[in-house]
Amino acid sequence: MWNTFKDFVKGLSNSRIAIVVIVYLLFFAILGNRLFTLQIVDGEKYASEAEKSTRKTRTIKATRGNIYDCNHNLLAYNKLSHNITYEETDVTAKMTSEERNDMIYKLICVIESNGGTLSVDSYMKLNSDGEPEFTVSGNTLLRYKAEVYSKTVTELKKKENKKLLNATAKDIYKFLRYDTSVNSPKFDISDKYDDKMAMKILDIRYAIFINRYQKYLPITIAKNVNDKTVAAIKENNDELIGVNITEDTKRVYNKSKYFAHILGYTGAISSEKLDTINKKNKKTDYTIDDQVGISGLESVYEDQLKGKKGKEVLSINSSTSRVVSVDETKNPVAGDDLYLTIDAKLQEECYNLLEENLAGVLISRINNSSSAGSKGTNSTDIKIPIYDVYEALYKNNIIDVTHFKSRKASPLEKSTYDKYKNKSKKIVADMKKHLATDYTKGSKDLSDDMNDFLDYFYKQLKDDNIVLVNQVDTSDSVYKKFAKGKTSLSRFLQYAISKQWIDQEKLDIKSGYYTSEEIYKKLLDYGFKKLKDDTGFAKLIYGYLVQHYELSGTDTCLLLMDQKAVKKSKTDYTNLQSGALSPYSYIIKQIKKLEITPGDLGLEPCSGSIVVTDVKTGDVKAMVTYPSYDNNKMANKVDSEYYNKKLIQNSSSPLLNRPTMQEMAPGSTFKIISAVTGMEEGVISPSTHIYDHTVFSDIDHPAKCWSTVSHGDLTVSDAIEVSCNYFFYKVGYMLSGKTSSGNINYPRGIKRLKKYADKFGLTDKSGVEIPEIAPHFATTDAVRAAIGQDTHAYTPAQLSRYVTTVANSGNCYNITLVDKIKNVKGKTVLNNKAKLRNKINIKQSSWDAVHKGMKLVVNGSRSSISFMFKNLKTTVAGKTGTAQQSKFHANHAYFISYAPYKKPKISVTCVIPNGYASSNAAQTARDVYKYYFGKKGSKAGKKVSGSVKMPESSTSHID
Repeated sequence: MWNTFKDFVKGLSNSRIAIVVIVYLLFFAILGNRLFTLQIVDGEKYASEAEKSTRKTRTIKATRGNIYDCNHNLLAYNKLSHNITYEETDVTAKMTSEERNDMIYKLICVIESNGGTLSVDSYMKLNSDGEPEFTVSGNTLLRYKAEVYSKTVTELKKKENKKLLNATAKDIYKFLRYDTSVNSPKFDISDKYDDKMAMKILDIRYAIFINRYQKYLPITIAKNVNDKTVAAIKENNDELIGVNITEDTKRVYNKSKYFAHILGYTGAISSEKLDTINKKNKKTDYTIDDQVGISGLESVYEDQLKGKKGKEVLSINSSTSRVVSVDETKNPVAGDDLYLTIDAKLQEECYNLLEENLAGVLISRINNSSSAGSKGTNSTDIKIPIYDVYEALYKNNIIDVTHFKSRKASPLEKSTYDKYKNKSKKIVADMKKHLATDYTKGSKDLSDDMNDFLDYFYKQLKDDNIVLVNQVDTSDSVYKKFAKGKTSLSRFLQYAISKQWIDQEKLDIKSGYYTSEEIYKKLLDYGFKKLKDDTGFAKLIYGYLVQHYELSGTDTCLLLMDQKAVKKSKTDYTNLQSGALSPYSYIIKQIKKLEITPGDLGLEPCSGSIVVTDVKTGDVKAMVTYPSYDNNKMANKVDSEYYNKKLIQNSSSPLLNRPTMQEMAPGSTFKIISAVTGMEEGVISPSTHIYDHTVFSDIDHPAKCWSTVSHGDLTVSDAIEVSCNYFFYKVGYMLSGKTSSGNINYPRGIKRLKKYADKFGLTDKSGVEIPEIAPHFATTDAVRAAIGQDTHAYTPAQLSRYVTTVANSGNCYNITLVDKIKNVKGKTVLNNKAKLRNKINIKQSSWDAVHKGMKLVVNGSRSSISFMFKNLKTTVAGKTGTAQQSKFHANHAYFISYAPYKKPKISVTCVIPNGYASSNAAQTARDVYKYYFGKKGSKAGKKVSGSVKMPESSTSHID
């Protein structure tokens, strides 16, 4: 046996494989030792590091909660949608820039050919000259530049990086598109793509580039794509590597215009907002891809509506940052549902009634001539020239002037554009004469038209921060002469250059010496280049053509039909062309049919508010602002054309939430406060008689009653009925008293009025959950403050809380829009009620006098509006109000009210800015009561929408 083993060893030593065997034995010995060290000795250490470097968490979006009205009608919900996403794969990682760009080009073509748009952030765009320009500014632009050049913001601000910090959009565009140096992203986008397409490819490449350290997170290329796009992506799946279709939801709003300002809308979270959120709460799970509430209740109740995200724990390849496997999943929890106090049907009806009444007032004031009535002299009989209506059609984009130069433009559109071009050349030539270096005449010596054009030129310079408004010394003598129209814009701009009030860097002035004349020439070149393709300036010229009868009313009406801004009628078209139908009659007909609405035109009146409350609970049943907008076009992704043309460029300001964000003097609606203050402070009683002498002369600057004929001897209830200014001047005077030196003690009067105004909620916000501006109480003249003048300013919501408090005789609520919140399982997590702000304890006789007076306002023998309310099935009490703005604008109209008189259920507050007379607001409120108290079966209360309400004649007054 031993001899056999010796013979084997001897044979092995003589064999050629001996060395190989020994080497293998040594190799396995070393490998075994190494494995022992890694797995046993250092196992825990390496396992921990491996887990840290390869495990990542990816969030799963939660479904947003719904929003309902008080009757469980759905107002806001989520609809299934599809997004196109991109995620790096092993194949795409090996692609050359050319291959990647070609694939992205194909993807863009698929998306856009099927009606979709890209959703990636775009930090640059091509301007009208085809040159790149930034679409962002401030810190966002700073971060963008830092990321482009692979620097931190701190590094970018260092001296050695000044060139990068000051890089223009053109510099960055060229760097990203063409540069292939070591530190560039190397997009290398070929010249076979034009600049427009190259910019789109660049945007997607940049999105991929900034995601390079988080490749496990997919990039959203396009949101809410249609079925055709989904099918096309799937058909081209082999070519579009890394491109996927993912399910998502989009926010949808039912009957959006009625609730837009209350609900608000959702949108993509901005990088600035994300930074702010992350700084406030480090545990936040928001990402740049999230949708958040941007305005209204969507924003206020973001935390409740958003839900809780789920998560996926991923194993990531540490070298490629791509997903290897999904190791753990936690499902998301849907957001809570919000139930409002709003009655959707009432809200809708109030909106329609307000629009119809506004249209009626508008029609009654449109004058078939160029006369503006008493405008500029007084506000009592202002008219709207029909030419202002024609001009408004262009100004507010009802007629789209940009379409005139389209290939699809009608012959009339093309001929109208030719008129514009010819007139534009002449006007610009005239402007250049007025801006010549030696021109000295100020605005006082120029025509109104030329002043309009020069003002627009100057406004452009200010808006673009060429003229540094904050640095202009308004006490400077040259500036004062310019402001007073005594010296020319030319002289002022040249002077501004000498005073360094002009930002010369923006005028493309390089280093070197430039004379003032050379700088001024560059300033003019900049300004006129801006005007060349400026739509606002174009509209100004179209307005000029209209007002100078060079663009006829007939052509304007035909253009409306050509552009399908109104329903085209062949009969009307033919009759307009032949002269059988006048353009004035045609326009009036379109306003009556609400084919053209007051909100479209933006003329006065074009807006209004209605707030309806349950006076027993403080619940808001309707909160209407007119005009409104479609928040579906703002949610998810903003429709930029709609936003710019229909909202921003509309003079009626559709985005303004008037019930909470528009404050004006309350006019005579404030007299209820003065009456209560006078009675409670003991300067008058319910039975006190004051004779109206029409002119209150006990003060230095006598104040007049609205009527030139005396109202006679009045009690407080009588004074409320006829809204006698003299009576309440006297109350304000008596509340003030005299100082020890014999002067009127106005501060005392203001203090006493404010004390009771506070009890009725007029010194702070109304309590509604959406943003609201704070009220302003009068500060100086207690006599005029007693009739709602001086510096009083309240929102319609604040007036609504005030009249709600009057209606229920003393319970001042923080009025509310929210009824309750339920979670996804249907459990109520918040049962909301309007909080009682305070209880007013005043004498019953004071309440009785006020209520009696408000009943007389609507039903009394001397009431100017009683005929409007005769056929109602309920008795209404209220107070009219009219506030003057200026002799160039119609008066504001108010009506605050409640019903039924004996056992009040609701209050209705109606405010119509520039509504001419309080009777117009009262008529609108009347129609609301008619609907509300008739909707349970009474024929008188059937829905009346669809026909314009012409204002009923009344002896309305300025009260």
